[in-house]
Amino acid sequence: MTRLPKIHQINIFLKIIEYGSIRAAAIELKQTQPGVTRAIKELEKTLGSPLFIRGSRGIVLTEMGRIFESRAQLIMKELERAVNELEIINGASQGAVTLGCSSLLPFTIMSSSIQRFQQRYPNVKVNINEGQVSELLPALREGELDFIIDAIAPDTTLSDITIEPFFKTSAHILINKQHPLASSTSLDDLKYANWCLPSSKIGYYDKLNSKLFFENDERPTAVVRSNTMLMALQMVLNEDYLTVGAKEMLKVPYFNKDLHPVSIKESLPDIDYSFIYSQRFPLTQIARKFINKLRYEYDDYQ
Repeated sequence: MTRLPKIHQINIFLKIIEYGSIRAAAIELKQTQPGVTRAIKELEKTLGSPLFIRGSRGIVLTEMGRIFESRAQLIMKELERAVNELEIINGASQGAVTLGCSSLLPFTIMSSSIQRFQQRYPNVKVNINEGQVSELLPALREGELDFIIDAIAPDTTLSDITIEPFFKTSAHILINKQHPLASSTSLDDLKYANWCLPSSKIGYYDKLNSKLFFENDERPTAVVRSNTMLMALQMVLNEDYLTVGAKEMLKVPYFNKDLHPVSIKESLPDIDYSFIYSQRFPLTQIARKFINKLRYEYDDYQ
């Protein structure tokens, strides 16, 4: 290829896909329709392939168009991240670190980490999406998140994902202090209890199922799944359910008055929290600095 596509051509190409027609893309971009059409024809000439055909329902991507789309999305996201990072370092604009995490971090070190981080980088916004790792991975793979912090088994293998250990903590069955099962000493004592647990197709809580529940178990128990620990704790404190959480939850002022760890003879597997990020989208310098701040705050919290 003697020439490479121009950035504005790639941007127009993606806008046509997003808005479904050349006319709608031209309106969004505040350009003339002939100008948008000309840019696409130049892009197709550069690539040596048609990218769109007109179908009964409007513009349709060709096979080559579909192939180019995934690469074009990656190019634009990486370019945006690169410009954003330079602007942050130069202090020229407000940048952002966008991460996903489960509930433990917001309950413990997240607020202090953000406050002290923004004292050092006042132009940087921190955006947080709360959820379990299986829910957050699609956004990470699309470049919409810089990284995820969540509990995930050390032996988990994801071909396109880097798992960087953060900290390990012990897990406890958590119960309301007034619950009649609060003094239980074994899992067998809890076989008729109702549970509310974070939902996850991968990660710690998926592995925990085999420890707490037996296959084909017909015990009359209710197991409620939630994408946040906050819901689980509300069920524990208000509806006499049980959950499993990190020992740090017992230090949270909102809950430690009524929350109680069940002292059972069986041990639960430790919870390994990790930083999880895509291999397709390298961490920006500012995202790495925020990770370092989180590590410092956790050590201080301990």
